[in-house]
Amino acid sequence: MALCDWVKSVTVEPVLFLYMLAIYMQYGIFQDLVYEKVCITTFNSTVCHKLNDSDYSANLDTVQKDSSMWILSSTVSLALPSIISANFLGSWGDSFGRKLPLIMPSIGGILSSFVYIWISLYNLSGPVWPIVIASALSGVFGGFVSCIMAVTSYISNVSSQRNRTARVSLLEAMSFLGGTIGPFAGGGLLSISNHATVFGFICGCHVLLIVYVLLFVPQVMGTGTNTDNNSYCSFTHVKDSITTCFKKRDGLKRAHIICFLASSLLIMTTTAGEMDVAYLFAKDDPLKWTYQTYSYYSGVKFALGSLTLILATPVVKYIKIPDHIICLIGIISKAAGFVLLGYSTTTTLMFLAPLLSMFSSFCIPAIRSLLSKHVETWELGKMYAFVASVENICTLLGSVIFNSLYPIMRDYERGLIFYFAATLQIIPLIIMWWSFAYKDDADYVDLNLEK
Repeated sequence: MALCDWVKSVTVEPVLFLYMLAIYMQYGIFQDLVYEKVCITTFNSTVCHKLNDSDYSANLDTVQKDSSMWILSSTVSLALPSIISANFLGSWGDSFGRKLPLIMPSIGGILSSFVYIWISLYNLSGPVWPIVIASALSGVFGGFVSCIMAVTSYISNVSSQRNRTARVSLLEAMSFLGGTIGPFAGGGLLSISNHATVFGFICGCHVLLIVYVLLFVPQVMGTGTNTDNNSYCSFTHVKDSITTCFKKRDGLKRAHIICFLASSLLIMTTTAGEMDVAYLFAKDDPLKWTYQTYSYYSGVKFALGSLTLILATPVVKYIKIPDHIICLIGIISKAAGFVLLGYSTTTTLMFLAPLLSMFSSFCIPAIRSLLSKHVETWELGKMYAFVASVENICTLLGSVIFNSLYPIMRDYERGLIFYFAATLQIIPLIIMWWSFAYKDDADYVDLNLEK
């Protein structure tokens, strides 16, 4: 595709970039804010400044465990309301047009940013629980998984099956690009200002996203015959999202859909769990990283993932590697990265881990593309809404499992939690291999046709 043609085809890619830029900038800053608030409210500023000294190892243990629990609480307050709202937003996109679901998550992002700014300016030494309110506000409006659902539904609606893997991979690259710039920008802003300034910038990203959608993204309606859901508040929207993924279909389509969902659940659960504990792992002895160092690590990790998607997707499309194989390559890369991460006792090893796991960025785009090829066009929003719910469950499961196990495993071996994550990758590896071995060529009858 020529560059000018690609530019003309751009629709919601900037939407996902802006949202993920805000999210990944927020995530590390949020963890740093929690870490600082837990320490200040539990001890005092003198202890907090010397927390990594050997004399304060007991204090460090307390801050590590309490921070982990508050991060878990925040994740739960985000994920639970998102599970319901994502199903509404997905079905709304099919019934009323795809623009509203694109905007709603950023409205929640603006409201949560206001809470974080207030905490940073006026309540830093106060109780930690207001962070739960901020996360809940974001969850009520759909959260990050609803944004991913909305843009993926939009792209799947306007693309042919032949080009869909490439378009979905480009979307994932936008997510990784936001993950690359976000930590660097957040760390840089924090080094010259404060938490409130960073959260103000995050709020600005959400405002810009809403303006872009309203002015530049064409309205797209879900095609098909589904006109029953004429009420925004009907719980039929939720029921339709669930039945779309589990109803009986021709051949082995339903079995394959369930396989893809199960693989996605395990992959994203470990991804969410890693994000929750990696910062605590890096702050711990012997690495003792500052937030700025961790932001550089996160930036490198996402830069490699983004670069892999942007450069490798045209090659993969040209030589026609099946989506299943692309996903299997990603799973193996992800497992290898977890092993090295768990073994990392130096900064050099930590920065080498993203190099091993760079192909893991293939996993989710390949699965989303496979899912889109097993349902009808008018079912895309509902199907991706259920996928968004699965991602919310993964966020919740990853946070509960990893934040619960990390303090326990840390007492035995610092990296044990990441060895555990690597072992879990065996399950989706087997599932995806089975799906590839028993794929039905009839499922891909339209693969080489343009809309």
